[in-house]
Amino acid sequence: MKKNLYPHSLFALIFIFSFDHAIAQKSSSSIKGKVIDFDNKPILFANVALYAAADSSIAKVGFTLDDGSFILPELEIGKYWLKISFVGFKSYVSDPFDLARDADLSWLEIKMEPSDNELDEVVVESQVPLLEIKKDRIVFNVDQSINSLGISALELLRKSPNVFIDNSGNIRIMGRNNAFVAVNGKVLLLTGGDLDAYLRTIQSDQIEAIELITDPGAQYDAIGTAGILNIRLKKNAELGANGSFNAGYSIGNKPRYNTSLSGNYRNKLLNLYGSYGFTRFQDPYIEKVTIQQSDQFVNLVGTGNIDRRIHSLKGGVDLKLSPNSFIGFLALGNFSDALWNVSDRADFGSLPDRVIGGKLWAESNTIMDRTDLSFNLNYRYENEKGTVLNMDADYAYFESLKNNTQPNEIRDPSGETIISSVNFFTDSPVIIDIKSFKLDFERPLGDGILGAGFKFSGVGSDNVFDFYQEVEGELILDPTRSNKFFFQENINAAYLSYTINFSEKFNLATGLRAEQTRSIGDLQNEQGTQSEVVNRDYLDFFPSLNLEYAASKIHNLSISANRRINRPAYQRLNPFQFLLNQLFYAQGNPFLLPEYATAFSLGHSYKNTLSSSFTYSHVKNLLTELYLPGEGDVSIYTYVNLDDQYQYTFNLTAPLTLTEWWESNSSLTAFYIKNKAEISGVSFDENATAFTFSLQNTFTLPKSVYLELTGFYNSPTLWGVNQRLGTIWTIDVGARKSILKGLGSISMSVSDIFKTNVWPSTSDSPIIYVNEFRQDDTRRLLASFTYNFGNRKLKSSRRRVTGLEEEKRRRN
Repeated sequence: MKKNLYPHSLFALIFIFSFDHAIAQKSSSSIKGKVIDFDNKPILFANVALYAAADSSIAKVGFTLDDGSFILPELEIGKYWLKISFVGFKSYVSDPFDLARDADLSWLEIKMEPSDNELDEVVVESQVPLLEIKKDRIVFNVDQSINSLGISALELLRKSPNVFIDNSGNIRIMGRNNAFVAVNGKVLLLTGGDLDAYLRTIQSDQIEAIELITDPGAQYDAIGTAGILNIRLKKNAELGANGSFNAGYSIGNKPRYNTSLSGNYRNKLLNLYGSYGFTRFQDPYIEKVTIQQSDQFVNLVGTGNIDRRIHSLKGGVDLKLSPNSFIGFLALGNFSDALWNVSDRADFGSLPDRVIGGKLWAESNTIMDRTDLSFNLNYRYENEKGTVLNMDADYAYFESLKNNTQPNEIRDPSGETIISSVNFFTDSPVIIDIKSFKLDFERPLGDGILGAGFKFSGVGSDNVFDFYQEVEGELILDPTRSNKFFFQENINAAYLSYTINFSEKFNLATGLRAEQTRSIGDLQNEQGTQSEVVNRDYLDFFPSLNLEYAASKIHNLSISANRRINRPAYQRLNPFQFLLNQLFYAQGNPFLLPEYATAFSLGHSYKNTLSSSFTYSHVKNLLTELYLPGEGDVSIYTYVNLDDQYQYTFNLTAPLTLTEWWESNSSLTAFYIKNKAEISGVSFDENATAFTFSLQNTFTLPKSVYLELTGFYNSPTLWGVNQRLGTIWTIDVGARKSILKGLGSISMSVSDIFKTNVWPSTSDSPIIYVNEFRQDDTRRLLASFTYNFGNRKLKSSRRRVTGLEEEKRRRN
């Protein structure tokens, strides 16, 4: 691999730096001004932010100096609006204005009005809205939400606007299926239970924002047919030494608690940071399942609890090599152990008279140990001409050790007499190894910005499934049900992109990404008599286009199109038969094909706040779950490819500041879905019309008290091939109070007040009928405490540059 990477990297570096001198520089326009209070005294360290009028994305940030003055240099031509904010004062927001080439725009003195809210102490900090609408994403700023404190990333994603996650870890954003989760822009190659377990290792106090990237450009991996749900972790950018301590405790059917400590040291050349967190998470649940197939029925009631202990570590260093270049190293580690205990009680018998023929009493006790490690080496160069070079080398290691003991008893209809008894034991370790290297660069070209890059990634997965049955007190390996599954996948990708402003009204962003995929799956049984090998080798092209038109000062229109892919997760390719009990098991499918989605969208924004869009999408080979009948009374939960899915989606998002003390964020998504497939000799032609609605209200009260009321409603809809979900809704309420002169805060919240966040569903086909109901421990009382210590002031030019760099990364 190294012999291939180094020549490519050296060539790219030579090309970029030689190309750097061949293209004209940016415009040298600037904006100057001065900020004063009501007594005409200068305000020091006020936040100055310049926003692009087209999509309200941040173009430049800065701070006022000792005399209250500020300057925003090196600006491009375009239409902007200016916002100035400082704690204790009402924010100043300008009207949209045009900035010409090489112009020096001077602002008159800006007089800030005092806020009506009484503060314990004025602390200089950047203020961001709870919800930001940008041209290619919606940003949910976690720190601004009271009801997001003291919970895991999985719970946080479920609370995020326009996001819906089922109990199998499948994600729908803005009504569209099969979104993928990324952390700091790197897609997680985990699904189902593995994704669920990993997201529980990340606490909300570690997260800065959740980004719903519905229209990813060519610079992103083409994975995620509905887009990418990016978790952006916090990174302290303040000078000096500082840190934060967080602790939370919640009460439901079972207690949960978490605590974390983070620290940061930064000077003009070096930044050191690290954190440690511990979480104890208990998740009791109850589920009821009715299955009918052929002339048999099963009615099951199961109770379970997952008890997890999670240790999370993060450490990193950033070093400034020159005024234009930085190098950084980041290491993340999550270590968890869990006990998963399930007790199933089931009646089974024959149809149509529904006579009970017997009872199943099954227990399942699983011991799980997981290790997640990831390492990143990053180099970034950016000069005053607009040339940006970013290189990332990544390595990740995932290990899951799982032992399951499962006694099963078949009893007579009364439940008193044991007819038969078996005891199963499985040992199923999984090791996943991931390596990647990527290079991205961009620079001005003509009146636009040219981007290009490449990426190499490789994944290796070793899976062992040893199945034992207890015979006369001894565990005997069953070679007919024991297997080994090896999976390898290599993806080579390259892209070109170009963004240009044709005029003050038109902006075009376009790109083309190519990805070559090679994979091999090798299934071997313990008898050594059978081996199934599945090879894949394919090259795909993924175009993307976004055209924006500023129709007026308050109306902006856009049209976009893209093509994306979802490759089967290797856990879903694994054909092991994982028994949930003697009558029910889950199984992967090594013959799954990748799914492809083509989407077209029309968008409109009003005054950079009210945003709406209409999207048409067509998915070929949709990857989804399906219940199938097995032998006798056994039912199978497996994965299949759907032939086609057609969807029409309308979305409306409105982040509004109704008064100085009331901020509201609401979102409505309405969609129509149509599924077509031919599976196991059965034709599926399903359709549904549905909608989701979410609302978040934040109220700012005197004495630094904040209240929050949030909730969502999901109407009955279609999921997977033919699974019909019932109504799901919830309401949360919370309050937060600043203490310790603004350095600390305490909060209280109640989630799912009416205990309505349940999972009802029905799957009905000519070959099998399944009705499910699941209730998790969702109604909880949570208390949390946060304390920030050390230097909290923003007071140097280095901080201003860092803030700008971070905002640029948010646009990528």
